[in-house]
Amino acid sequence: MDDNRTSEAIRLYGRATALRPSWSEGWWYLGTLSFDSGQFTRAHDAFLHFVSVEERQAGPGFGMLGLTEFQLKDYKKALIALERGIQLGLGDNDAFTHQAVYTDGVVNNLLDQPEIALVRLTLVANREAAAHPESSEATVLADTELVDAFGLAGLRIQKLPTEIPPKEAPIVRQAGHAQILIALQDRATAGAELKRLVEENPSEPGVHYMYGVHLLKEDPLAAAEEFRREVAISPQNPAARIQLALESLRTADYEKGLKYAQEAVTLAPGNFVAHVACGKLWLETGDTDHALRELRTAVKLSPGSPDAHFALSRALSESGQTREAAQERAEFERLKTLTDAADRKR
Repeated sequence: MDDNRTSEAIRLYGRATALRPSWSEGWWYLGTLSFDSGQFTRAHDAFLHFVSVEERQAGPGFGMLGLTEFQLKDYKKALIALERGIQLGLGDNDAFTHQAVYTDGVVNNLLDQPEIALVRLTLVANREAAAHPESSEATVLADTELVDAFGLAGLRIQKLPTEIPPKEAPIVRQAGHAQILIALQDRATAGAELKRLVEENPSEPGVHYMYGVHLLKEDPLAAAEEFRREVAISPQNPAARIQLALESLRTADYEKGLKYAQEAVTLAPGNFVAHVACGKLWLETGDTDHALRELRTAVKLSPGSPDAHFALSRALSESGQTREAAQERAEFERLKTLTDAADRKR
């Protein structure tokens, strides 16, 4: 291996690990050598063995397993492995951590989890900026691979960066440029970029939603107008309806909110946020039966969501089911503690 005789090294590590299957270091070298030489099926087998025998450094193993499954186009398994690696810790190799977290973001977006994708990609952008303090923003914006990934997630386009058609590339890159500015906390410049994006592409799906999300905190009324425009342009878009349902909840316009929430549930029955919004709105109208049905579905779809458990605990309390309400409240507190700790670690 040290002499770059890769084929012979792979053959010898293969023999050695067959003789001693518990040798985690051997599986690691066999996996990385096979990965680097494009032998992804052999690398996959090696990293599966590595994570089965290695306890202290399993995080990097799961990260490499996820990257291998990504190369094999097994995206669902790749996401599970990458998330496990991130949870356990990917180690101190910056280049490897960058690639693993970036790929996790790309796969999350591909599998219709753009919000999680943006969290992961934001972590990548901030790490890259911190590594180049003298030119942080320019360095990150020059990373076209990252810009494209941000653009796809911001516009909620379920594609890999390598799959962007040439005619879509300019708008994706423009959206990614703005989204990176948001990630780097340059909200004023990002706002100007997004406004220009909307003005230049008023009929493109995704741009009004993206601008609406940016406006939510500072100007919720303007944000709601952008979400309504998105619904008109993209009738099958559940995300804009969810935002309108949540805004109606905030302004106590429960009937209008229910309309949007129910439409979102119909369009995206697997989206737990749609069920949470619908459940909260039913609860505000006094219909606890419908609220419980929606919120139980939300918890089933996303058992790790503190918000879903909290909303369900409130509905259970309203319906007099105090014991189960207390259990859901306790689960909310447990998950909230874990989420807060993870946020501090990031």
